[in-house]
Amino acid sequence: MKYYQVARILNTHGLKGELKLQVITDFDRFYEGSKLYIGYKDEYIPVTVKYSKDYKQGILVVLKDLEDINLVEKYKNSFLYISEEDRGEAPEGVYFFSDLIGKEVYNQNDELKGVVTEMEENGNGYNLVIKKENDKKNYRVPFVQNVFIKEVKEDKIIINEIEGLF
Repeated sequence: MKYYQVARILNTHGLKGELKLQVITDFDRFYEGSKLYIGYKDEYIPVTVKYSKDYKQGILVVLKDLEDINLVEKYKNSFLYISEEDRGEAPEGVYFFSDLIGKEVYNQNDELKGVVTEMEENGNGYNLVIKKENDKKNYRVPFVQNVFIKEVKEDKIIINEIEGLF
């Protein structure tokens, strides 16, 4: 089975097993009853969300049967995942980060610019982080469709390259 990262467990909060999360998805995956997996020691441990709430710049989550700090402390710096079967389909024009990472990026003149290595929040949305072959620098392109992003295809992303972008 394939798994996709949806959050990083930053720390614990209080004594009742609350976990501070850094969310890595635009989709709400942390509602009561949602099924997730903790990536821990080369395993994917199935868990169910008991409740969640917004907290500062992240989210607090309590997992069923793990409502004690002593049970969750070991998971600090681990990641939460969703399974491929639970991921669902993205609506038209919406993309899962995991589907964008690894795609080659071409400009409007069909010149290869690099490969998407990650998605990065920029305050107003997200950037494609692009790595060019034989270049140590990362390049960032705002993921704004019909402005910087011309088209997302099955095998590549076509961007509208403007002066100074690379």
